[in-house]
Amino acid sequence: MMRRMRAKLRASKGSLVIYCVSFGMVPLLASCGGGSSGPPPQQDFSVSVTPSATSMIVGTVSPPVVITVAGQNGFTGQVSIEISGLPPGATSSPVTPFKVSTSGNQQVVLFIPPTMQSGTLSLQFEATSGIHFHSAPLTLTVMPVSGTVGLQEVPGQVAAGTIEIQGLSAGTFNPTSWQQNILNWVPDVRTPMLAAQTTGLYQNIYAPWPLEQPNGWRLFYGGWDGQDVPFDQIFSVTTSDFLSFANRDHIIANGGFLNVNNVNVQQLSDGSLHMICTGGQAANSGIGDKPVYFSSPDGVTWNGTPEPYSAQLTDVISMQGYAPFNSDNFNGANVLLNDNGTWVLYFKDWSQFDTTYRAIAVTLPNFQFQGAALKSNDFVQDVKKITVSGQSWYLMGLVEADPKLSIFYSLTRDPANFPSQQTLFNHLYALETNIVAMSFVTRGSQVLGILYGADQGTPSGDLTGNAIFGRWLQKKVVITNTLGLQYFAQGSYGPDRQWFQGSSSGTLEGTMVVYAEDGITPLGSSLVTLAAGKSYSLVLQ
Repeated sequence: MMRRMRAKLRASKGSLVIYCVSFGMVPLLASCGGGSSGPPPQQDFSVSVTPSATSMIVGTVSPPVVITVAGQNGFTGQVSIEISGLPPGATSSPVTPFKVSTSGNQQVVLFIPPTMQSGTLSLQFEATSGIHFHSAPLTLTVMPVSGTVGLQEVPGQVAAGTIEIQGLSAGTFNPTSWQQNILNWVPDVRTPMLAAQTTGLYQNIYAPWPLEQPNGWRLFYGGWDGQDVPFDQIFSVTTSDFLSFANRDHIIANGGFLNVNNVNVQQLSDGSLHMICTGGQAANSGIGDKPVYFSSPDGVTWNGTPEPYSAQLTDVISMQGYAPFNSDNFNGANVLLNDNGTWVLYFKDWSQFDTTYRAIAVTLPNFQFQGAALKSNDFVQDVKKITVSGQSWYLMGLVEADPKLSIFYSLTRDPANFPSQQTLFNHLYALETNIVAMSFVTRGSQVLGILYGADQGTPSGDLTGNAIFGRWLQKKVVITNTLGLQYFAQGSYGPDRQWFQGSSSGTLEGTMVVYAEDGITPLGSSLVTLAAGKSYSLVLQ
């Protein structure tokens, strides 16, 4: 039979289309059937904005949005981004146009000048590379200044070129913010906040414990505090604001111990004080470091003796149900809590280093062992019971075992079981590289801040130069001047005040936004004019 093949060619829109038809058993040419399907896909990219909608107050800087460029079909290189739809006077950071690398992203913030009317803007992030062009939309809602916060000039202690704002201490304890760990910690500008006296050769204090009083706090602490001998003992000062300190007092002498430190104190409604410390082992005593107990009916007489009381080996607590108590080391992590009339001791045994334990007592200092409260290598330093909206919460504070650079916390409603700890904050300065003790500053149902003992530049692990530092939980204030420059707190000055750098002109004019101590929840905004060297008090309307 005849074998025939017919091919029909057709040109369509510049492309060549081949139709192959075969008759009989003659093989097709290689160019028909299984050949190439055409050129490879063209390289390209996509661009997106996250989130695609946000809001801000006029005269401020927007929350950040993220521009993401994703390459397609092997596309590489940089893409130029330009923002369209911005009103006159508005700016971006980085300044538009800017470059974004393929498979990369760029955070962008916008400044909308205070002269613009509030409303909704439809912006486009226009991306270009060669012949390729794509865009991504952003809906920006610009809100008016609320006028619900204000500032009133007041007397204050203000450094030259500095603006002080008062009234910024944390509000009522918010368990949600603590559980989510969204907390605005502001370091005290004093480094340190409180140093040892210079009255003697040995100047070293740490292990602070602020006890709330009707007119402020009595701050207990341990160390050498200007003594002529290098033996830790217990001291105190009084303060109404953590700005000035008075009534420096020697409470407990080391007596029969080499050292007495790591003080914590509970006060009952009758005014009596109950103190647990670590008694550092005495020579040839064979008892090791142990929790020791002191009590006072009035804060002046301790264990029946006018202060300073000389600690005795008989002041060591008793512990039933924990066999290693007599032989093991219990240094630096012994915290007392009064919980509805029951005394609770949280402690660490150095032979069981990964656990914080719990014991209880009906009559001090006779404790009954209960069991483990938290699995952690780090050192328990404080446990506070805080009641809000009829619910009790237990807040534990810890310092890092090694390398002693961080402070942690754990929050629970069950005082016998604490969840895994979270980091509160890390050290900031070279002068606080050996954090060895901490405690919460509370006022009623408020947690105002944290005091902590840390090294002042002596070799790490050398406790000869420690002092007390402060970190305060405060409202967040952001001031944006009329050109879009933002001013944030340089630091706190006690629990209630923040310092800001003044303008080079001497006057700072712009828009102020105030957030709660979570740093996120807005409390209000206002237009402000502030002068360097002045102090102002926040007014919430």
